[in-house]
Amino acid sequence: MTKPAFSVLVLCGGKSSRMGRDKALLQLDGETLLARSKRLGEALGAQQVLVSRNEPGFIQDLVHDAGPMAGIAAALPHCHTDWLLVLPVDMPLLTSAALEPLFLSSCPAGSFIECFPLPVLLRKTAELQQTLAATLSDPTAKRSLHQAWGKLGLRPLPLLAPFAFQNCNDPTSFASIQALLLPDDAHQQSAAQICS
Repeated sequence: MTKPAFSVLVLCGGKSSRMGRDKALLQLDGETLLARSKRLGEALGAQQVLVSRNEPGFIQDLVHDAGPMAGIAAALPHCHTDWLLVLPVDMPLLTSAALEPLFLSSCPAGSFIECFPLPVLLRKTAELQQTLAATLSDPTAKRSLHQAWGKLGLRPLPLLAPFAFQNCNDPTSFASIQALLLPDDAHQQSAAQICS
C-alpha cells in the first residue's frame, strides 16, 4: 500500500522541566533529538517537515502552556497535505517500521498506537481543527489527546514495537536510551568505568 501525501510535525514546544534542559537539543549519536526527528520525517517520505517550538523561526503555540494539543492546533494551518503525522521529539527510538501501521490503517480520521496518544496520524479536517480549537478555548477543558482522538474517531492500533516507543522525559530515561544504543564494547567500557 502506498502512503498518502502527508506532512510531519515534530513537537518540541514543551518546557522540558523534568529533564532540566531542552530535550530537543539533547545529543544522541552526535545528533540532536530535533534533528533526529526531522530526519525520520524525511526518511518516511513526508512532503514537508514542520517543527512546533516556541522560539522565533518555528511554529509557535497560539495558546500558551496548553501542551501538545496547542502545538498541533498551531501547526495545522501550515500543513499543505491532507494528512499530518505528529512525532514527539522525546521518542528518539522511533523508526519507519514502527510507524508503518499508522499508514496501513484504513481509518478515515487517522490512527495512533494504543496507550500512546503520540505519535499520531491525523487527517486534516475542519472537525479536527474545530475540536482542538474548542478544547483550547475552554479553560476548564481537559486537554487530553486521548479524549480528543476518541471523540474524532481515530483508531487505536496494537503496540507491536514497544522498543521504539520509549520516552525520555528525565535524565534517567534518557540515560537508559543512550545505553541501549551503545555498541557492545562501549557497554563493557561503561560498566568498567562504573565499577572503578
